[in-house]
Amino acid sequence: MSPSKFTVILIPDSDDRNRQFSVRYVWLWSLVLLVVLIIIGVIGFGIYSVPKLKDYQAMQEKYDKTATERVTVMNLMDDLQRMKYMDRQIRKSLGTDLALNQKTTDTEEMSQNIHLDNSENLPFSYVENVPSQIPVEGFVTQRMNTSAFSLDQNHYGIDIAAVEGEPVLASASGFVVFSDWTYDLGNVVILYHGDGYFTHYGHHQNNIKKQRDFVKRGDVIALVGSTGITTGPHLHFEIWKEGKVLDPLEFFDVSPQYHEQN
Repeated sequence: MSPSKFTVILIPDSDDRNRQFSVRYVWLWSLVLLVVLIIIGVIGFGIYSVPKLKDYQAMQEKYDKTATERVTVMNLMDDLQRMKYMDRQIRKSLGTDLALNQKTTDTEEMSQNIHLDNSENLPFSYVENVPSQIPVEGFVTQRMNTSAFSLDQNHYGIDIAAVEGEPVLASASGFVVFSDWTYDLGNVVILYHGDGYFTHYGHHQNNIKKQRDFVKRGDVIALVGSTGITTGPHLHFEIWKEGKVLDPLEFFDVSPQYHEQN
């Protein structure tokens, strides 16, 4: 007769009585079978799930790439609309007879045409037209960023945190080609300095200089504010030459208070 139970006897070192436990073989084999089934189930689930997980990861990477490309395209569209608007205003201010080509709205072409047609008649010298005056005292809170791989919108200049109402100074001699309000930069002043140089100043509390006004280096053109899309009072400052954006920090002998705030 085959045994029907499996017995375990525990014998302690002390004089205590022995303990024994009995388990029917049918329950023991049922437990073993259950463990085997669980192991098989885990292995099967892994075999089924790993390819699905890889497919999901591939789809997620594709989605992230598409989202990044979409953000980049939207940023470029915003930049293009801004350039078109600035282009029309600057051409109007300079009095050029150049018709806007609907197929070409490139800022570089616009700047080169302005330089060729108007530089000889400007009332300031070549030396004065190079931006060299720091426009406001404060801390640089954001540097220039024009990376095509950044998820953030391109930042074509620097942000200088300053006290609201502080004077904004012309970085070089020139004349005002744009003095108006825009959605993103609020109150904006753009100066043309000749030789293809433009400087942009944004987020003003209000603009002091008007379109077609002549200014000298160091003249007050506006007051620091927080108009447009901003989280606090600061100056957004850009330098362009012949349609190409330049890093303003390369133009100044930056003193300690202008280093990026930590």
